Amino acid sequence: MRQGASTSSHGTGFLREASARFGISPDRLETMVRAARLLSRDEMAVVRELLHLADTGVTTERRSAVSRGVMRVLEALPDEAALDPLAVVDDPLDMADAAESLALAEMEAQGTREAILQDCISVADAAHRIGRSRQALERLRRAGRLLALRVGAQWRYPRWQFDPDAPGGVLPGLEEVLGQLALSPVGAAFWLLQPSERLGGRPPIELLRRRRPEPVLDLAREQSYLP
Repeated sequence: MRQGASTSSHGTGFLREASARFGISPDRLETMVRAARLLSRDEMAVVRELLHLADTGVTTERRSAVSRGVMRVLEALPDEAALDPLAVVDDPLDMADAAESLALAEMEAQGTREAILQDCISVADAAHRIGRSRQALERLRRAGRLLALRVGAQWRYPRWQFDPDAPGGVLPGLEEVLGQLALSPVGAAFWLLQPSERLGGRPPIELLRRRRPEPVLDLAREQSYLP
């Protein structure tokens, strides 16, 4: 019994520490934990779309209108909890343990982002590198055909996605692969750089550089079907 109380106390302290470290209020942190644990792929896609609206500077009023619309749909759904005898089996993880896991994942994600940014260039440098206008690159980014990470008010482009000798200056097959991956820019960049057993231990970006996009595209399609 004393062991359980100790774990609860530690979890509460860790939750406060994570809240202070990441500048996220405890109630929002708890909501993030529950979302990461309970929401399906489709539901997380809604969350990502809301984040995308905020990231692209859509006004608070418009985002609130979208949120109210989603809430109206949710409120119209019938309550099925009483019909599910196994609902108790799907109870979320202990909040302290889940908060700790989330905080560790957040730190790892931040480290991944920083590593990717080290090999990024500005939109001006990217445009000069491939001989296209800054406006053209921005259009490709907005269309999801190029990867870019936001740093303050600026966008930084991973240099490895460009090939001045390729048509349009972009690695052949990259656009199609990005179209299949339902991932954030950081997630897609990590996926492209991470060695894959399915690709003989090589990262997908290496095969794209070798003008072998088909295996990478097949793997991206499989990724898109995962729950």
